[in-house]
Amino acid sequence: MKDHAQIYKRLNEYFGDLHWWPAETNDEILIGSILTQNTSWKNVEKAILTLKEENLLSLPAIAGANEEAIALRIWSSGFFRQKGSRIKSIAATIVDQYGSIDAMQSLTTQDLADFFGGLKGIGQETLDSILLYVFNRPVMVIDSYTRRIISRLDYPEEAGDAEIREKALSDLMHSVGTLKNYHACLVELGKRFCRKSPECAGCPLNSDCNYAMVLSSP
Repeated sequence: MKDHAQIYKRLNEYFGDLHWWPAETNDEILIGSILTQNTSWKNVEKAILTLKEENLLSLPAIAGANEEAIALRIWSSGFFRQKGSRIKSIAATIVDQYGSIDAMQSLTTQDLADFFGGLKGIGQETLDSILLYVFNRPVMVIDSYTRRIISRLDYPEEAGDAEIREKALSDLMHSVGTLKNYHACLVELGKRFCRKSPECAGCPLNSDCNYAMVLSSP
């Protein structure tokens, strides 16, 4: 498997610091991590703006709000009734058990993973995002962009999520700041270049990508 430190070096030189996750509070990041499931960030931004305008962008506010009112304000994110129900349930559980996100910061990473992993609507990718961006724990977020990019870099070899995660954490020395920007850079690369039908010309990783070399060979 390619060295993630070298991959990140090239991506950081190309994209710089993408300042991801864009939010004012940890409550906003948590809510956004659920809204972004199965939709684009552009659609999430619309929902977050509406929640902010209605003073519904905090866990206590969400916990105390009417479920239908939440759903109608996040319609742009898709599956809005399902997401509205899940956000309210998650917010209420956190407020009831801990009072706030800040009060949870002292929990161990494993305790946080057990807590959030047991809540309906939080899969592995969302859990990893919460641990990294809300609680600043050294976690490698594995999403569809990450899998696609790493598989093409290492083509024809295949690596599972656990192998990618372990190697990335080791190569990047468990640096939370680096892991955040690395994930952001991979997402940006996936959107601009490493699409389902890749556009390898101009990609900052094309000279070290096995898949790009295969495509360019006569």
